[in-house]
Amino acid sequence: MKKILEKIGKDELLEYSRLGDRFSVGNYIGNSSKFHIFTSINPYGKYEGYKFLKDEELKKLGRKKWYLELMKENIKERLSNEGKTIILRKDNFFEHLFEYFVKNKIRLQISYDRDWNNNGYLIKNSDEFFWFHFCDEEDENEEEIIRKYGVKIIRAGKNVIKDIIVEDSEIKKNKLIKVYDLDDVLGDIIFQDNNYILIYEKDLFFGDYKFTILKMSDIEEINDRMNLIETKDINLEEIFTNIVKMKIEEVLKKCFENKILVHFEYEKSYSEKFGIIEKFDNEKIILKEIDKMTGIFVAKSEIIIEDISFLFVRNCKVLGIEK
Repeated sequence: MKKILEKIGKDELLEYSRLGDRFSVGNYIGNSSKFHIFTSINPYGKYEGYKFLKDEELKKLGRKKWYLELMKENIKERLSNEGKTIILRKDNFFEHLFEYFVKNKIRLQISYDRDWNNNGYLIKNSDEFFWFHFCDEEDENEEEIIRKYGVKIIRAGKNVIKDIIVEDSEIKKNKLIKVYDLDDVLGDIIFQDNNYILIYEKDLFFGDYKFTILKMSDIEEINDRMNLIETKDINLEEIFTNIVKMKIEEVLKKCFENKILVHFEYEKSYSEKFGIIEKFDNEKIILKEIDKMTGIFVAKSEIIIEDISFLFVRNCKVLGIEK
């Protein structure tokens, strides 16, 4: 892959994959010792940090694909900070919210289950069905009609919606929502009725918010969060002034010194670990692990640096725990 990557411009947006069918989006910025280094941009156009992959871990590259064109639009929207603020009454709230999505052509992410999702526009809403036009359909007149019970999640990112305000309604803050057959959701409940719930979702590890709509029939239970990790976005370029010239040990030392949130895997188990580095030397680190969903410190683990095959350095530092 190294020779192929060296011929790709640093400004070109890429899809890059390491395990399974999931991929990341970002720019290739260079090679440092045993690792390829990419930027990482989340699905809603926000820069997240750097990803380091050993050459054998890089399974696939994607160039000039329709999703990358969509991502360029998401990035542009995010940088312009012109997302819409929606203000609605609580009477028939979701009916009016779906109507707003249709009239204002709000781009949404629609999920049928844990592993399948697509990006598109709601073009019509009825009591029983949603009509969608998906972004990967070449004909702008193409549409898919889906029974409402078949749609598990509807999401909108901060690139297209800045805020949703429900008049005369109280926000329920810092909730853990357990969902049947789906990942738990963390965030503030903006509004709910007998059919749907709207959540201002905060993904702790990826440091971004999004607006999430779930069916109430899919909710198992709603609880208060026990602890919150307090974090702050940081400018990684100020800390890693020439990252392509740094050894992985130097990168990890900087992460340790600045309490930067990290995610990595190592070859012996392929188990994912998230957290902050509590102790560092040139051969191993002690990771203070954070549960990705609950935001609670759960364990400590020793990791041999030589065994690391994937490292994600987030543009986020941990300040402490809110009680």
